[in-house]
Amino acid sequence: MMKDPFGNYVVQKLIETCDDQTRELIVSRIKVHFNTLKRFTYGKHIVTRVEKLIATGERRMGLSSLSPS
Repeated sequence: MMKDPFGNYVVQKLIETCDDQTRELIVSRIKVHFNTLKRFTYGKHIVTRVEKLIATGERRMGLSSLSPS
């Protein structure tokens, strides 16, 4: 599904809209296949989306640790 021209949109939307616990599970499973996915046009879209979500999550974590409790 991640290599399919339309299936990659489904995977991206799923990652974007699911809860944090489910997202962590899906991302951990996808990370194992990053090198393979990067070879496919549609797989690249998923890798980019996951990397963007990871970066956003890291920034969010960094900001939350800086803000007073």
